[in-house]
Amino acid sequence: MANAVFSPKDFKVFVSEEATTGTAPDLTSTSSVYQLDVDSVSFPSLNVTQVTNVRSQNGRVAHIDDFFQDNNIRATEISLSGTFHKDGGHVMLMQSVCSNALTPDSVADVTLGTNPTATVGKYGESEANKTFTLVIDSPDNNDAQNIVMKGCLCTNFSLTGDMGTDGGQYKFSATISSGRVPDLTDNTAVSGTAYDANHIDMNGIDVSAVKIASKTAPVLSSFGITIDSPAVYTGVSEGSGYQCFGRGEEIAVTANATVKLDSVTMELPAEFDTQSTHDEADLFTLTQTTATNASISIPCGIMTNVAFNEGDIMMLDVEMKALNKESGNILAIDLA
Repeated sequence: MANAVFSPKDFKVFVSEEATTGTAPDLTSTSSVYQLDVDSVSFPSLNVTQVTNVRSQNGRVAHIDDFFQDNNIRATEISLSGTFHKDGGHVMLMQSVCSNALTPDSVADVTLGTNPTATVGKYGESEANKTFTLVIDSPDNNDAQNIVMKGCLCTNFSLTGDMGTDGGQYKFSATISSGRVPDLTDNTAVSGTAYDANHIDMNGIDVSAVKIASKTAPVLSSFGITIDSPAVYTGVSEGSGYQCFGRGEEIAVTANATVKLDSVTMELPAEFDTQSTHDEADLFTLTQTTATNASISIPCGIMTNVAFNEGDIMMLDVEMKALNKESGNILAIDLA
């Protein structure tokens, strides 16, 4: 009915791996469609191309004949944030941004090796494990419609935890991009697998094994890691959007931690100021007592900033960037 009133919390977000790049799978197949635990749903940036400039027509107001709009050659993006779960949907976003094969049906470790390659390809090809479909599912298809983004890549993913927020639960944020024209009029009754009920939180961290810039067992208040791998598109695909998808020139991995200022960490400001080489041992290590609960290891890198965090207790904010030392993993997240 036309007098329906929705809450943003009524809408759900689902993701599903594509067997053919840029082609939506069966969104009623519960076993292969995964719900994400999002705080709320935002509308995607459609990024249509509009031309409304004044031309040499009559007067100084844009003429009706001068208007032009294109919705094919553009990238559509959406940003999401919520609570992280070790399940197919949330891990698939991690796998995508790290250019790992997508395996939502069997959760696997996420890694960046010494010679990471980017996920690239052509839309319309029978290539599983590369792209996925994202659906913003309407609670009522009589008064609202689904938004379906096909041919998606995760271009930015952050995993964070803060002891002062929600008991230290691990949170995520992600940016998802597509080079295909989205479907804004879908009425599919989506059927998917609900996100895992279990949570991962900072209470499970083995505090004796924490390493921040090679400092052992600092008192940790919060942390974050971010993987950034922009998507690029090219070619024309007859009204469906771009023809090919690729990645930018760098996969950037950064980390941050807020630690207590004391005898363990007091040398960090001076070490940052005089830094002349990389840390090749333990730049950033967070090990959970259950190792497969997203234990994180970034062995090698540099500090990019150290600063006071002036709260009720004096802390240090430490920012870092991972580097490739041509042996071992650049980043490893233990999930399986």
